[in-house]
Amino acid sequence: MEDKQRILFITPVRHLREFYNYVLQNYEVMELIEPTYEDVKIQLPNFDILFCAPNHQTFTIDEDLIKDSNLECIVTPSTGLNHIDVDSVPIVSIKNDEVLENIWSTAEHTLYLILSIVRKIKPTIELHDKTLGIIGHGRLGKMVEKLCTPLFKKVVCVDKKDSYEKLKDIDILSIHIDLNPTTYQIINKDFINQLNKSVYIVNTSRGEVVNEDDINDYLRVGKVKGYATDVLQNEYTNEYSVLENNPNVLVTPHIAGVTLEAQEKAYNRVLEKI
Repeated sequence: MEDKQRILFITPVRHLREFYNYVLQNYEVMELIEPTYEDVKIQLPNFDILFCAPNHQTFTIDEDLIKDSNLECIVTPSTGLNHIDVDSVPIVSIKNDEVLENIWSTAEHTLYLILSIVRKIKPTIELHDKTLGIIGHGRLGKMVEKLCTPLFKKVVCVDKKDSYEKLKDIDILSIHIDLNPTTYQIINKDFINQLNKSVYIVNTSRGEVVNEDDINDYLRVGKVKGYATDVLQNEYTNEYSVLENNPNVLVTPHIAGVTLEAQEKAYNRVLEKI
């Protein structure tokens, strides 16, 4: 009988009953709860596959971490890969996978954040006469557009290659762009200065697409009314965030895509792809 592949999970999986039963039947499994970088480095030589998720990780997986292992691949049930900085081992993700068309949790979380930050900062206003701007009109941007169109007077969408002129009169900005060298800290003072109004900003993409120092400065002077985010630019480090304890900031701990239903879909799919 062929030996089972060995998977090291550094993200919780036991709460996903269907998925967890499947991996127990088909793989040799170890699950590390709240692992440190050092914990993972010690265990990796004993495994073929490393399974990780960005929302349960406080460090970056890098070449030094995996250098003494014989990993066949690193698996992540996510579209973003900024928690993995590795070139020597294949990375299996759900980026551009068809399963994403049936996962709405991040788009729904975006709506929750929009409603929450507006009510937190100014509970007297309504959205029906406001304009929502969406930057990044891929899968998630289109989902957010569909959810928010009935709520707003107008929804304006631009993609990364479009002119941002259409966003100049928005009241709320929702960010849905991927992280790459061209989008790093693209939401900064120069970008915000193009907007005619003070705005609320919501980010469920990646923390690094925003310049948090600029956001913090503009929160102080009112050019940014409020910032609601599911991601921080330093979430895989121990660095202090300038946004910490700011009363005009709302932070959720990278949980937009982790409803149980969404996790079951994404986790099962990413193992199918190995």
